[in-house]
Formats: sequence, C-alpha cells, structure tokens
Amino acid sequence: MMNLNQFNPKQTVRPIFASIVFLFWSTGAIAQSSAIIAEARVIGSEPIYQAVQVSNPTQECWQEPVQVKSEEYSSTPAILGAIIGGSVGNEFGSGKSRDAATLAGVVLGGSIGHDIEKKNQKSNSRTVYEQRCRTVNNVSTEQRFQGYNVTYEYNGQIFTGRTQNHPGQTIRVSVSVVPVN
Repeated sequence: MMNLNQFNPKQTVRPIFASIVFLFWSTGAIAQSSAIIAEARVIGSEPIYQAVQVSNPTQECWQEPVQVKSEEYSSTPAILGAIIGGSVGNEFGSGKSRDAATLAGVVLGGSIGHDIEKKNQKSNSRTVYEQRCRTVNNVSTEQRFQGYNVTYEYNGQIFTGRTQNHPGQTIRVSVSVVPVN
C-alpha cells in the first residue's frame, strides 16, 4: 500500500504517458500524421462532366377571343301593356269585380308587352380578347464540370486520382511512411 505522503506525481504520470505514446505509435496514428509532401509527374488528365437535367419553368401567355353578348332591353312595352290592359279590364265589370278585372288586365297586358319586347329584342355580340396564361416546364440537359481524373507517376509507379482544378505538369502528393509489422 502506498503512503500518500510518499506520492510523487512525476513518477506516476511518466509511465502512463509513455504507454499512451507507444500505443498511438504502434497503431500508426502518430506515424500517419507525419506525411511528406512531394511532386509527382502528371501523365494525363481528363475533365469529368456529368449530364444534369435542369428545369426552367416559363410562363406562356396569349390573347384568346371571347364572344360577349350585349342585349338592349327596355321595360317600356311591359309598362305600356300593363296600362292598356288595366284600362281595358277597368271597362269590364262593376264593383268588386271591376277591381279584379282591372288587376287581371294589368297582369295580362304587362305579360303581353314583355313578350313583344323579347320578340323584337336586338341581340348584339362582339368579340373581346382576354389574356390567358399557363406555366410550361422546359427541361434541358446540361453538362456540369465535376473535376479531373488525373494519372500521375511517382517513384516509378502509376497512380490515379481526382482533383477539382487542372493539375498542370506536376501534382503535389502526400507520401506517408508507416512501419510494417
């Protein structure tokens, strides 16, 4: 059992720290972080394009002819018919039957005057233009740039990779040295 008065933090922490460093180094975590940047000779590069469908909605409008009917209508024949019918009905009958005959003459005369007006009514139609619109979805295919497939040579071996920009005659590569068990 350890006495707390004899505890030395340096003696305890050093072995733990050394163990952690060894663990990371042996798994390659530390070794992989020490990469070397080098230049490789570019053998070839090809641009990569992808076909993409693009939707462009547009509005199409046109003028459409529409027939509009305008009717000339007058109430004069119906009113005149009611007056004449009321006068004629008033001439017939006496007392209370005279009132009924007058009322019947008004209704009948008004109806006859209305029918005559409808028969003689002029119906005019004219053409007006109204704007109509609809949305049309125009779909087109575009070639969108994705990057470059690059073939390069490093240390006598051929490699391929993808870059966003054109690499030129050389390309920078990351070279890692990791121990093999």
